[in-house]
Amino acid sequence: MILYFKNAVPKDDYTLSIEFSNGRNVEFPFSNMLMQFRFSPLKDECVWKAVEVFPTHLEWNTGTFQVNLNIEEIVPIVKIKSEKGG
Repeated sequence: MILYFKNAVPKDDYTLSIEFSNGRNVEFPFSNMLMQFRFSPLKDECVWKAVEVFPTHLEWNTGTFQVNLNIEEIVPIVKIKSEKGG
């Protein structure tokens, strides 16, 4: 089954509530990723809250530069966490 993003809701604690096309919902902690330069614009709460959901990626366009998170980057992390019971 090909997996797609269906919805993403950014929360105040920098957790991203993600819904996938298979109906699975995941709470993804994003705060550690903010230390990476590519995600640094998301430290601004207004930018963080402006996520746009596309089937294959999440996108933030309102910061100093565009930020993308591809589904190929997040699915393996989510799968590993679920296999460990997290």
